Amino acid sequence: MAEVMLLVSLLAGVHDRLAVTPLLAAMKSVPKSVVPPYRIRLKIVTTSDWTTVRLLSGGDWKDLTVISASEQATAAGVDGEILFLNQPIVQAEAAQKVELIVEASITGLDPEGKLVFEIDRGYIGSTQVEILNNQGETPRIIAVFIWDKINPIGRNTKVYEVLSEAFIRTNTNEYIVIGQLNFWYYGPGKWGGFEDDHGNRITPLTPLLGETYWASDPSVVYQQIEWAVEYGVDAFSIEWTTPRGIGCCGSMEDTLDDVFLKSPNIRKIRWAIFYDFVLRLDQTQGLNIDVMQNIDFDLPDVYNTFVADFVHFANKYFGHPQYLTIDGRPVIYIWATNSYIGNFAGAMQEARQKVAELGYDVFIVGDEVCVGCFDQQHAALFDGSSTFTFLIPGLDISSWADVGDAAVAVDGAFQWWRTHIAGLKVAGREEFVNFQPAWAPQYDERFFKTERPIYVPATSKDQVLAMAKVARKHAQPVGSTNQKLVWLNTWNNWAETTTVEPTANIGTKYPAGNYQFDMLEVVREVFGSETFYGSSLPLGDGDVAPFGNKDGKINVGDALVCLRFALGLETPTQEDMGHGDVAPLDAQNKPNPDGVINVGDALVILRKALGIVVF
Repeated sequence: MAEVMLLVSLLAGVHDRLAVTPLLAAMKSVPKSVVPPYRIRLKIVTTSDWTTVRLLSGGDWKDLTVISASEQATAAGVDGEILFLNQPIVQAEAAQKVELIVEASITGLDPEGKLVFEIDRGYIGSTQVEILNNQGETPRIIAVFIWDKINPIGRNTKVYEVLSEAFIRTNTNEYIVIGQLNFWYYGPGKWGGFEDDHGNRITPLTPLLGETYWASDPSVVYQQIEWAVEYGVDAFSIEWTTPRGIGCCGSMEDTLDDVFLKSPNIRKIRWAIFYDFVLRLDQTQGLNIDVMQNIDFDLPDVYNTFVADFVHFANKYFGHPQYLTIDGRPVIYIWATNSYIGNFAGAMQEARQKVAELGYDVFIVGDEVCVGCFDQQHAALFDGSSTFTFLIPGLDISSWADVGDAAVAVDGAFQWWRTHIAGLKVAGREEFVNFQPAWAPQYDERFFKTERPIYVPATSKDQVLAMAKVARKHAQPVGSTNQKLVWLNTWNNWAETTTVEPTANIGTKYPAGNYQFDMLEVVREVFGSETFYGSSLPLGDGDVAPFGNKDGKINVGDALVCLRFALGLETPTQEDMGHGDVAPLDAQNKPNPDGVINVGDALVILRKALGIVVF
């Protein structure tokens, strides 16, 4: 109650310093464990005329040693605890890059805290900072920060945060599991995604989120992210069909922009674009492209639409701090690429070039895998080879009784494909084509299609485990982190029953029944529960003041600003939501965000400011 009175008095502007005395007396010293010195490497690349990087809080860096610097740099090195990198302004105006690599030891690292870095630079160009774990033989990327904007007032600085846990646990997340998330669910009725025009179900499953949920419901998205992170799904690949405002059937960007990317827990998950170019052509009015056969890139509308979409992705999405990257390269998955013919190679080359001009070296994964139909030149167009589900072209799916049979066949198909791409370099690059397997727990479209529906059910959880282990067996390491990407297709395609999203507890689980949490348990058991821990988005620490210019400190001013959010006197940004949503606290007095900012959050922040709780 004393805290409530204090907040009220603060808001009224009549706070008496003596009022906090009883609460200050309750402050307790909470010992914090620390980890030994930790070796890191920083790679700084800038196109600005000057830039600096420093560690603001969370630890101290020692033994700063310059490993290398560009010859074109006029100054590069260490000044006390500040890293600096300069080049002539004429080079910066020509967008020339210079680089500085520094190694250091971090001491005083709080395992439950975070490190706060600051990038400062001139008013042209951009600065990218890669932070790498340098403990082992090969440095591994922990986080990548890009500062490419201009502050209208004061210094041109940007603050970034990364959890200390990222340094401690970065080597444990061997498999990056990416679940395909669909936003095409709009409640009951023919166009809702769960029922036909007679109200009959088009899926045998009942989602735990509701029989006919809305994918655009913020609470639905929030829960999907929570489940994903809890069970070891690192990222969502978002089904993308058309740009916002274009197309016959609405755009997935509506939910992506307005709900998913604004979810208070977005900081917990990575995401990438699942590029459904077939639906892009089919749903865009005026194109009139036959998508029932092959996609012909000799047609100007096909070629130009493809290239324009990549420019759109780069301008709008690739720079998002939670976007999935490999060594800083944004990842994109393209569906059904093994049906793309004509001048597809030219379109890929131009798309890469256009995106590179915007500052992105895109990592493209193609839906290429087939058996008995290998096209080396086609396969080499992609950085990664994958498939969609286990319905791989060239396999006799009619002979399968269940997922157990499918797992055996897919194992052979993956091995066949890996043998054919072994030693194959990506077109125009020195890297080898990486194999990134995809898998699905089962397939049942009997409620969705009336003519010759495909039915390959899982008859037990063990069969799903077997299929997942096939994917794990064939996944190949990629990038400097040597992590292995595995595509989980899908998270929630209910009509095809390829889902892992939890179902209700109704009826029997197998075959093809409401499996409840079985599929997510398979993910966690086979690929581990670890997910990404570092993030350049804010975490729930309570730092919301001064309003619009956070100072990295927690005091009663932060509680006051949070209270103003709760009362509707100020509107929090997405960043404010990430920092300010700290209530309720769990049993260990750690934040357990609930997706809203209310008086409870202000009280928790006040308790932290007064030392009553520590997180």
